Amino acid sequence: MSQQRIDVVQEFRKPVEEVFAYLADHNNLTRVFGIPVKRVRDGQGDVNGVGSVRSMGFAPLAVEETVVGVVQNQSIDYEITRGGGPLKNHHGRLTFTKTASGSRVQWSITFESPLPVVGTVVRQVLKQGLSMGLRKIA
Repeated sequence: MSQQRIDVVQEFRKPVEEVFAYLADHNNLTRVFGIPVKRVRDGQGDVNGVGSVRSMGFAPLAVEETVVGVVQNQSIDYEITRGGGPLKNHHGRLTFTKTASGSRVQWSITFESPLPVVGTVVRQVLKQGLSMGLRKIA
């Protein structure tokens, strides 16, 4: 399997709490990704928290991502739990930090692909899409 990693960093002139709240809400992610995203299952204690599931994309190619960890205003971890085609062990983490002028988000994704060429193409497309999407809300 070919291991892939993506890291995208975006600075915001908004406080960490505001950026965290925006990116934690599944319903806001349509704007980031440019494809339909909707929460299909509420989390435990918080609708967008641990255990919440979002559907991304168009059927029959839509994937489901499940939030597996949240530290308020610090990090969000998620994994693809349904769909994803040739991608395996897809894990994403958003890390939020305070800066002098606002905040910074680092969005990291790791995944494996049995076909190196597919993994490379997916990595490039995801990185470009995340970079463009985060700039839309910066």
